[in-house]
Amino acid sequence: MTPEADSFGKTVLLVDSNQTLGEMRARRLRLYGVTVHTANSIEAARARLKENAYALVLVAPRENPEDAIQFHREIRQHNPQQKVAFLVGPPKYLSFSYGQNVIPMSVRSDTWVDRLKGRLASA
Repeated sequence: MTPEADSFGKTVLLVDSNQTLGEMRARRLRLYGVTVHTANSIEAARARLKENAYALVLVAPRENPEDAIQFHREIRQHNPQQKVAFLVGPPKYLSFSYGQNVIPMSVRSDTWVDRLKGRLASA
């Protein structure tokens, strides 16, 4: 099953155990025309990845960064082409390799969405 494409044509899987912050991020992405599927745990994300294809898997590694890193390795092992990004720190920080190359974004709340849109456009 492939997620339905929207006007932007890309679908993101957002993995965030903090339901409030995850929904805020999902709403923000949807305002920019991105289709967002959410998962509140890595286990739920694994199930979604088996059922769907995504332009980007976006992970917020809050409570257990080791699980997020292991999840990233699993994704790479099963689908090396899958793009993965990590939301680290406040909503303004984004990393495409957790623990390395953290990209501080400006305080504007839509900056990280702009950065993701650029990343998705190349997907």
